[in-house]
Amino acid sequence: MTYRLALLTAAEAVRRREELIALCAQAFGGAPWHEPPVGAVRTVDRLLDNAGRRDDFCAYAAYAADEPDDAGAALLGFAAGWTDTALSGDEPTFELVELVVAPGSQGLGIGRALHDGLLAAGSPGPALLMTLDVPELTDRYTRWGWKVVDRLRPGKEERDYVVMRRA
Repeated sequence: MTYRLALLTAAEAVRRREELIALCAQAFGGAPWHEPPVGAVRTVDRLLDNAGRRDDFCAYAAYAADEPDDAGAALLGFAAGWTDTALSGDEPTFELVELVVAPGSQGLGIGRALHDGLLAAGSPGPALLMTLDVPELTDRYTRWGWKVVDRLRPGKEERDYVVMRRA
């Protein structure tokens, strides 16, 4: 399968809301997340709310390359981020907020391409992310140059998370 990457504006992300929800529902419905479909709606709506309020919203999308334009191409993956202090406490850093690849498109390098493109397009300097504290995810990010800097259980969560940093 071939794919192409494209920057995605906040307006384009809003226009593709239903596709983003479907993508997140597929990706987060299975292991290790096991999220119900309503979780995908909350994730995408939180993301789009931030996209509309942030000048530095940055997103990349991966599309099936067999379509002539992005408007009709299948959405295979998505990554987004912005600069914030939510994970660092006081230091403004670029936060990789979402990285999602459709289950049928995983293992093709799409996730790594989205990751690398987003980090290249985001604010220069260190970057942070928060993900489930499971080897499947932490090992992947470690291979991509991230290091665990904190472990936590935010709010009413029943699962453990890690905060990872990439210089």
